[in-house]
Amino acid sequence: MDKAAPAGVEESTIRRWRQWFEVFAPYAAGCLESIAHRFQWTVESASALPQTALHRIGRIVGSERGWLERIVRPIANLHLWVHTRSAF
Repeated sequence: MDKAAPAGVEESTIRRWRQWFEVFAPYAAGCLESIAHRFQWTVESASALPQTALHRIGRIVGSERGWLERIVRPIANLHLWVHTRSAF
């Protein structure tokens, strides 16, 4: 049971999720790098080449199952999560 079952999601929803992640990833990478430095986490060393935000995130949280949770949890717990919508 390694692979999750495909979700029945419309293409427009997937497109919005990807657009959101493209905006969120650089912010998350910066937050995670700051958190890693602050709490002295062991982080895989970076190459001298420029890296995408996803590569920077992967150095810190890895790419194994549950990677998104490992991104969100420390950012939310340290109150760094940026809210973009309000409930009325």
